[in-house]
Amino acid sequence: MTNARALIIEDEKLVAWSLSEHLKKMGFVTTMLEYGKPGIEQALKDPPDVIFMDYRLPDTNGIEILRQLQPIRDESIFFFMTAYGTEEVSIEALKLGAREYLNKPVNFDEITVMVSRAMKEKEKSKEISILKQQEEQRYQLGNYISQSKKMRDVMETAQKLVQTDTGTILLLGETGTGKDTLARVLHEQGPRKHKPFIIVNCASLSENLLESELFGYEKGAFTDAKTRKQGQVEFANGGTILLDEIGEIPIGFQAKLLRFIETQSFYRVGGTRELKVNVRIIASTNRDLEQEITEGNFREDLYYRLNVITLVLPPLRKRKEDIPLLVNRFIDLFNAEFGRSVKGISKPALDLISGYSWPGNVRELKNALERIFLLEHANIIEPWHLPAHIQSSSRTDGMEVHPEATGGMKTVFDGKSWDDMESMIVQWALKEEKGNQVHAAKRLKISRDQIRYKMKKHGLL
Repeated sequence: MTNARALIIEDEKLVAWSLSEHLKKMGFVTTMLEYGKPGIEQALKDPPDVIFMDYRLPDTNGIEILRQLQPIRDESIFFFMTAYGTEEVSIEALKLGAREYLNKPVNFDEITVMVSRAMKEKEKSKEISILKQQEEQRYQLGNYISQSKKMRDVMETAQKLVQTDTGTILLLGETGTGKDTLARVLHEQGPRKHKPFIIVNCASLSENLLESELFGYEKGAFTDAKTRKQGQVEFANGGTILLDEIGEIPIGFQAKLLRFIETQSFYRVGGTRELKVNVRIIASTNRDLEQEITEGNFREDLYYRLNVITLVLPPLRKRKEDIPLLVNRFIDLFNAEFGRSVKGISKPALDLISGYSWPGNVRELKNALERIFLLEHANIIEPWHLPAHIQSSSRTDGMEVHPEATGGMKTVFDGKSWDDMESMIVQWALKEEKGNQVHAAKRLKISRDQIRYKMKKHGLL
């Protein structure tokens, strides 16, 4: 409890002093006041962690102090003390937010337990509040910074959708484009945000398991059904359910899903009673559903029922103007998460990132940068910090190649990986400079730390 602060409002000097000394041993910085009104003013101006107040004071009483301190009851912990209390007074004090009602003379062992428990709960509540704020900030449309017209169009439509809580939404896009994140944003920014958000991964379940997972089952519905189990649609009641990878749903279950979407009613497996819920349905897939219809894998009527409002998230290779923005966003994110101070990314490294095709889209970019934060310790992200397959996506790394030299380069580098070529270049520079690392680094126009990193990487050090 280092640096925790306690305010004691008590006119009996010996009681106040004894309590103050005990709280100091617990790690508190204490302030003692004999009158209630100055105590109220000080507490409202700079709320302490805990406040001990006596019932009877020269200028007021503890109940009135509690009434005046209502604006800070979420910031400070109140302890109410009295030698003349009645049941009515204790009830009123507790109603006004007193954590504990203490009879004089107070028991310091009890105070240790009460204060310690209250401070731990306060800290936990603060952590939960911070996490909630971070979660709310994470799932906001404003976080989608984009220079891409395609992405801006998606966000404009999404902005209109968060104002309503009806209508099925279909999210289309390749793996890693952020469909699940956008679904969460649509929920968190909409009128159902205080209700559940449930994700069901349709690709990971067989037809029978999917029905049980979505709609639940009755006791005795099958061999292992020992008790009744509610389905995910019941848990999501009032909120949103995301049917992730809906293109993977078995054709045999699609008719039941269509009926549920149209009526918001269902039967548990083995049940005879129709149940109703009120959920918003968002579906997502990386498959071409029209192609799946042609091949007989997806019902046309289900597709048209889902396709009320469709948002198509473009792949990263078609919104490359957003890559620098995303890189900077992830650098800020991982600096905060890992307590680092990476200042940015060099132009050659950014050129490599921008030139890569990113088949895993934004998710792959985020994972690549997270890997760098975990494994590297540089202040600036350089090309050699990037995964090898991204480095090798640009063989020349921006170097000018004269036409007459291409034949010789082909002979030297043909069949070599990027790591092989980098090792050969470093060895060449060291040989030319007779092993002098500083001069070899200057020849390659990199720093001594960078050439040492490369030498260690290739077993040359």
